[in-house]
Amino acid sequence: MNDRVLLVDLENVQTVNLAKVPEDAEVMVFYGLTQKKLPEELVVQAQPLGSRLQWIKIAGQGPNALDFHIAYYLGKTLTERPQAHCAVLSKDKGFDPLIRHLHGLGHVCRRVASLKDAFPAQAAQEAKAAAATPPDDYARLVTLLRKDKARPIKRKGLEAKAKSWFPKRGSAEQLELVQRLFDEKLVAEAGTALTFRL
Repeated sequence: MNDRVLLVDLENVQTVNLAKVPEDAEVMVFYGLTQKKLPEELVVQAQPLGSRLQWIKIAGQGPNALDFHIAYYLGKTLTERPQAHCAVLSKDKGFDPLIRHLHGLGHVCRRVASLKDAFPAQAAQEAKAAAATPPDDYARLVTLLRKDKARPIKRKGLEAKAKSWFPKRGSAEQLELVQRLFDEKLVAEAGTALTFRL
């Protein structure tokens, strides 16, 4: 059972890239009774989700009919799985009082206007991964140190080498490269002197 659930108001948000849904999230797509055709691109994106996706065609018509269906399924999900993190993808601010009420009851729930805002922790994690130092830079650092005949004897010297070898990287990334050497026990520090195990 997935702990993250995305409820999509397809009447209100016609463009949603289901290919961007996190692998551990379940999706419910709500569409109207009179909506005879679903966008082909959406259906193609939905296929890899398999059993994690439900198409929910609303019963009946009328003002807010689809919204009431979403509210029902949102409540049902949180009743069955109180720890679930739910996101309603809709530009309809009419959901906001319900979301505030659910927050007051201790549930994790939000209304979002775009998929990237649905699961902010996931977005932050992806941004961090994108900003992380690529593994090839680390491998290059190890290779350069193996070839270096005048290895630094202090950490500051090692950091200076990383700075000179990777000038296009920010100082935080350069320090991250050096720290990884220590984390992977290729370099050890005894007092202030460095020992290399390359």
